[in-house]
Amino acid sequence: MISKDIPHRNLQTRQNHLSFQAFQGSIMEDTHFALPPPPESAWNLDLLKKCMSQGVKIADSVIDIGGGLVVKYGERVQFEEGLATQLVATYTSVPVPRIRAIIRDETINWTFIVQDKLPGELLINLIPTLTETERTALALELKAILTELSQLDSRGPMGMVGRAPYYTHGFCGRFRLCGPWKSNTPYEFVHWLSEVLDSGITVPGPPIDDTAFDFAKPPIFSHGDFVPENILVHDGHISGIIDWECAGWYPYFWNDFIARRRLLPQFRDGKWKDMLLLMMEPYPAEFYSFHTVYKHADMFL
Repeated sequence: MISKDIPHRNLQTRQNHLSFQAFQGSIMEDTHFALPPPPESAWNLDLLKKCMSQGVKIADSVIDIGGGLVVKYGERVQFEEGLATQLVATYTSVPVPRIRAIIRDETINWTFIVQDKLPGELLINLIPTLTETERTALALELKAILTELSQLDSRGPMGMVGRAPYYTHGFCGRFRLCGPWKSNTPYEFVHWLSEVLDSGITVPGPPIDDTAFDFAKPPIFSHGDFVPENILVHDGHISGIIDWECAGWYPYFWNDFIARRRLLPQFRDGKWKDMLLLMMEPYPAEFYSFHTVYKHADMFL
C-alpha cells in the first residue's frame, strides 16, 4: 500500500476546522478525518529494499538512503504514523517530515515509511550544552507548536489517528494496541482505563480521585510522546518533530503527563524540567492521580 505524497501547507488550524469535513476518500474507515487518496508513486517494495541495502543505518529501525530521504521500517512501525504525520503537515505549520510513501510487506508483516530527512540534532543530546537563553527560546517555540496541535479538532471518539478508538504502544503496554471503546471525554477515558484493561477483562483498578481532574475540558490533539528524543534543533530553532506513531486525541492533560513521566528518577533529563515550565500548562494533580492508574493498567496490558 502506498500513501499520498502530501505537499506542506502553512495553514492555521483555527481557520481550517471545516476543511476536515471537505476531505474525500478516507484511507481507513475509522480515520477521524478522511485523508486524500493515494496518488501514483514511483516507489515499490523492490526499489525500496534496494535503496535500503545501500543505505546507512542512523538510528534503531531508521536507514538513510541518500537523496535527503530516510526510511523508518519494521514490524513495530505502523501505517498510522504516516497518516498522523500527513495530517499535521496538511493542517498546521508544525515542522514534520514530508511523507513520500508508506509501503507494506505483508510477507513479513513490516511497514516502511519513506520520508524526508529533516536537518538538526536531537534535543536530548543538546540540552546539556544549551544556555538558559537558548533553552528559553526553544521552549517558547515548542509552546507555540503544542498550542497549534491542541487546536486540531475531532468530531469522533478519542484515539489514535487512523485507528480510533484504539490507542497504541505509547499508551498501554509496549508495542500493543488497546481498546476499542467509544470514549469522547476525558472522564470516560480515565474511568475506562481504571476498569477495563485488556481483552475485555474487567479488573478492579485503584480508586480515582475525580477532584484531580477538570472533566469539563475537551480532549486535545497530542503528539503522544512529546519528549526530547523526538524533537530536532537546527541553528538554534526547532527544525522538526518526528515519530508520530502515538499521535491522536487524548485528555487535556496528556502532554504534561507524558513530559512529567520523563522527570521521574528513571527518566530524569536535567534541564528538561526548566523547559517544561515554559512550554506547557502544568497539571500536577492530574499527573499524580492518573499515573497511579496508568501504572496499574500497564501491569495487565
